[in-house]
Formats: sequence, structure tokens, C-alpha cells
Amino acid sequence: MTEQEFKNTVAKKIAYYRKLEGITQGELAEILNYSDKSVSKWERGEGLPDTYVLSLIAEHFGVTLNDLTSEKEPKISGKFIRKREFVPYLSVGLVWLVAAVVFFILIILPINIGREWLAFIYAIPVSFIVATVFSCIWYGLLPRAVCISGIIWGTFTAIIVTFPVAKVAYLLIACLIFQALVILWFYMIYRTRKNG
Repeated sequence: MTEQEFKNTVAKKIAYYRKLEGITQGELAEILNYSDKSVSKWERGEGLPDTYVLSLIAEHFGVTLNDLTSEKEPKISGKFIRKREFVPYLSVGLVWLVAAVVFFILIILPINIGREWLAFIYAIPVSFIVATVFSCIWYGLLPRAVCISGIIWGTFTAIIVTFPVAKVAYLLIACLIFQALVILWFYMIYRTRKNG
């Protein structure tokens, strides 16, 4: 196998597994901390990632390094897709299960709290915290930004519902400023990676 044939083989495999997972070149680049131009170059067979990056790509897709570099047909394994589909949902579901258990325990207790339903309100920001962890591990910038926004507004909701805040406008302004900072931060990262 010539060097160009090897590059073309790796290019086809990277593109195949990336499309199978349903992510863009930019999202794969974010995961690998490379520019989308580099991923595009690899997928066109004009360049080749080094061995370490190839191992990161293989690990990300849940295949072996040999699967990425051999001329054999791509291994049709949805293991990595299924894991990325179900683990975040199961984890967020676990947060809601804990909230339901807390709710029912508070109802069963002989002490009447009257605000047992707050367990579900508190589950909102916690769910977004869990989702943020998985978006940082497996997904790109946009899901991360959405999850962090969910934390901001979920926390805002929990505070407003828990404490009768007379000056809600001040808290709302703080949340809007924080939201604007998050958007600017992710836009800066996006532009840096795009131009890098």
C-alpha cells in the first residue's frame, strides 16, 4: 500500500464513522481540539493525523486503530452510537428518579412540608449539569452552550420558586448578563477553532 492509498483509506474510515455517528467535521474537530480544516484535510486524504490523534479518533468512535487504518470494510458497530444515545438519557432519567423518590419520601413523612414538589424544580438545573458533563465528553460546542444555558435558567427558576424574591428583576438581569457572557464565550471558542 502506498502512502497516498493509506491516507485515502484512513480518510474514508474517518468520514464513514463520523457520518455514522451523525456529527459534523467541526464537531469532531471540537472533540479532538483541532480545527475543522484539519478534519476536512484528513477526510480528503490530503493529510494524516499523527498516531496519537488516530488513537483518539478510534477511541472516540469505539473502534480499534486497526479498524481505522486497514483496507477492510468499516466495522459496522453501533456500540459507540448506542452508548452516546442512551447514557446521557439514562443519567438525566436517574436525576428525575431521585427527585421522585425525594418527593414521595417527603409526602410519606408525618411532617407536612407543603412544598414537596420543589424536588422536581431542583431536578431541572441538576439535569442540565449532568447533560453538560456528557456534552463536554461527547458532543460539540452547541450542545454544551445549550446545557449551560439550561443550568442558568433552571437555577433561576429554582430560586424564584423557592424564595419569594421581591426584586426578581435584579436576579433576571444577572441571569441575562450571565447568558450573554456564555454566548460570547462560546462564540469566541468557535471563532478561534474555525480560524485555527
